[in-house]
Amino acid sequence: MGLPIYYTETFEVTFKMLIEFIRENWGEKVAREFVRETEKIIQMIANFPHMYKSGTFDKNVRIAPINRLSLLFYEVTSKHIMLHYIVDSRQEPFWL
Repeated sequence: MGLPIYYTETFEVTFKMLIEFIRENWGEKVAREFVRETEKIIQMIANFPHMYKSGTFDKNVRIAPINRLSLLFYEVTSKHIMLHYIVDSRQEPFWL
């Protein structure tokens, strides 16, 4: 049992957009596998919050690779873990 996980609205939006992008381009099976991989990483983060390195732009934000193309950005506090957003190099940034 690890620290509680909280999701920012940005994380929820970027995760949903990424799942939909994967589903449209590679199908439902690949999208489900991506969700399973992401959930596995989130559980690992909950149990071992400092296992991934801090980013260079903000030492409080850590970066967890989901696969070789996707990264999850999160922050650890003494009471919880906050998932900030998820990015994928195959997808155009959502803010463009």
